[in-house]
Amino acid sequence: MRSIFASSTPHKRTRTADLCRVGEPALKRTRNETVASGSPRFDEAYIVDQELSIIKGDIYLKIGNTLFPASIQKLRNVEGLFSDLFSIQQPEHVDLIYGLPYCEMYNCSESELRVLLKLIHGFKYVFQRRRTVDDITEFDVEHMLDALLVSSKLDLPGIRIQAKDAIHDFFGSMWNHIMWGKPPPEYPIVALSGYTMSKANALCILSFRMINVFKECELVYSLPMAYYLAAQQNHNDIMDGVKLPDGSLLELHHTDKKILLKGREMLRSLRRNVTFLWLLEHVGCPKDYVRLHGCTSEAYPKGKGCYDFVFDLYILFYSPISRLLEDRCDALESISFQATEIIKCHLCPECYKYFNGRIIRSLSASWLEIPKIFTGHSWTKLRERQNKIEQTWCERLSYV
Repeated sequence: MRSIFASSTPHKRTRTADLCRVGEPALKRTRNETVASGSPRFDEAYIVDQELSIIKGDIYLKIGNTLFPASIQKLRNVEGLFSDLFSIQQPEHVDLIYGLPYCEMYNCSESELRVLLKLIHGFKYVFQRRRTVDDITEFDVEHMLDALLVSSKLDLPGIRIQAKDAIHDFFGSMWNHIMWGKPPPEYPIVALSGYTMSKANALCILSFRMINVFKECELVYSLPMAYYLAAQQNHNDIMDGVKLPDGSLLELHHTDKKILLKGREMLRSLRRNVTFLWLLEHVGCPKDYVRLHGCTSEAYPKGKGCYDFVFDLYILFYSPISRLLEDRCDALESISFQATEIIKCHLCPECYKYFNGRIIRSLSASWLEIPKIFTGHSWTKLRERQNKIEQTWCERLSYV
């Protein structure tokens, strides 16, 4: 591994060609910084990143003319590239900017490096924070994606796993009630931070970015969830791409477009035949309804009992006029908390208990189908593949 300084010292350790890191950081040799009279000083061409200016660093990581202060000791403690670079004895005479040595950073963006240094230096709420006012967790998924990308490029397995775990927390917060067989939450428990646009536009951009980043960074277990979110987006956005705030166009690969278009149709069928199976399977047996469910209702207002109410729901959802189950492909959405409370008021205790359980089990059955729709594999199979991939993240750091 070479020094971050130019040096004539022979290399003590080498890597095989396929494990070499491309675009490693490099600290410059000393040079003459004397400038002509009246010209701006060398230091004046650079600015320190404001979000990281509170760090009392002893080195700058540099991208273009932007300086990111950092602690060499904290960088040295990060397993991977930084540990290798900053653990090697360095020459004494180096370039200085604002009195500190600097290290040129390649193959990463300013936003990626900013998030990385926040994590390394122990900043709070980089990925998420819980709002005390309403107990909602805010997630900054853009930060997670930036951390995944930069840790993948720079071979930082600890940061990579940390970002991967944050992604899993985000998806888990959205769908924990389904995975663990619980009723729907009373109110949204997830919010997105870091955006000035609407939540719908933010989710569209995020879902497309997730697909691209998860494929590049080998998050096979999370990929079906990204596909599911992207499948909810407008058909034209899937085909033509979506504009980012800077005016650029975020597009999907043609293979991903095919996966999403096919997946949308399969999700519609899943929503109709599995997610709402609890409603579909009971309208054909009015004579056996009481016997099957232990219904204790005799007659409710307007002469309707439990079966009549369930049948009215069936007409509402399956009617070709309402098209509630025809045009939507959000197969992980069934009955909201508020709708569940309304149903509770119209069913006897025995019927409510039965249907509440059936609603939960139908959602769980749909959840199990999501990875098969988009990848052809089960959650269990994808988890096994993910575990093997994560083992290779650390193995890549081994010297030969």
